Amino acid sequence: MRLLSTLTLTSMITLSVAAAQTTMCFKENHKDMATIEKTKLDGGLCKGEKSVEDMKKDGWQIDDIKITSKENANNYIYIFKKPEPKQAVKQQVIPMAQHQEPMQKQVVVSNIDEAALEAKILQRLEQRKKEEIALKKKQIYIRKSKSGEKLYKNKCQSCHGKKGELKAKGLSRQINKLNLQDFTISIRDYNNGTYDRGAAFVMKPYATLMNDRDVKNVYVYLRSINQKKKEESKK
Repeated sequence: MRLLSTLTLTSMITLSVAAAQTTMCFKENHKDMATIEKTKLDGGLCKGEKSVEDMKKDGWQIDDIKITSKENANNYIYIFKKPEPKQAVKQQVIPMAQHQEPMQKQVVVSNIDEAALEAKILQRLEQRKKEEIALKKKQIYIRKSKSGEKLYKNKCQSCHGKKGELKAKGLSRQINKLNLQDFTISIRDYNNGTYDRGAAFVMKPYATLMNDRDVKNVYVYLRSINQKKKEESKK
């Protein structure tokens, strides 16, 4: 009796697959916890257009919340999930040789790596924080430089030169080569009458008009213009 070499019957198998969409949204520097659910969130499917309330209306559920404190405000990270209706996945068993092993059937449901997304958002927030700090420092530096420029040109430039490169009256040090500590101590000692390189009587009236903030502003100004000169000479 001859064995059949192939199957003569095709069967249909239906599988139910439960999947879920996942998205992650965030909001940084939010001060009022009472209003966070009405506030538009950034990132993910929120895109700065949808709040927590909006996402809930669209069928999303809050799966997790991460809150980190920052001075007088908080950073929020929301993980939303939306269950999808079960879908019928039809798979056909292909006729095969009698002695072959049946092919394994696999159903792969892709999902978002929540830990990786959270790490990426936290990294972005940290980078933005560093950029904000750097920008504030730069703005302060520019402000001090402008204040120092006005004071230096009005009170100091005639004796110490355009960039602090001259020895006033041929006696003083070149102030563009002083560090902030030496600069501050010199002005203080002029005021106290304990510093004199031969022309203290000329310098003291100007020194009495300068406080520590003025000294620092002048120092920042001289440093900025002399650094610029060095950079230009290298080109």
